[in-house]
Amino acid sequence: MQRIEIHLKDEEHKRLEEISSVGVCQVRPLQRAQVLLALDKGIADNQIAEVLNIERTCIWRTRKRYLEGGLNTALQDQARPGRPRQYDDIAEAEIVALACSNPPSGASQWSLPLLTQVARCQNHVLKQVSQETVRQVLKKNAVSLG
Repeated sequence: MQRIEIHLKDEEHKRLEEISSVGVCQVRPLQRAQVLLALDKGIADNQIAEVLNIERTCIWRTRKRYLEGGLNTALQDQARPGRPRQYDDIAEAEIVALACSNPPSGASQWSLPLLTQVARCQNHVLKQVSQETVRQVLKKNAVSLG
């Protein structure tokens, strides 16, 4: 595989030097800045990996991101989508409304297990809701059962 050379512009080189010389900085952008500076000098990938104590794949990804999107893209982490929400705002509102209503007969106040059980019975969307999810929804909305 042929190695792709990168050539930094003067202002990019200056910015990377600033990032490398700042005392307090996040580790990943610092390493990426050091990788780009080394690549600009023509240093081999295996030497960069050895000196910076990183994997060669990190160097390859940094080079690829620089070539595809420029300096800012190469330095910043890509957005991670995370796990999609299991319950929408309407389902959460139903849990909050249930917690704010009167408890069923035989109970003086809501408890987390009781609230979870009633939510499962009353709503087909919340049929599989866990007690932890109910707790997090109540906490997020500043609703207290006490």
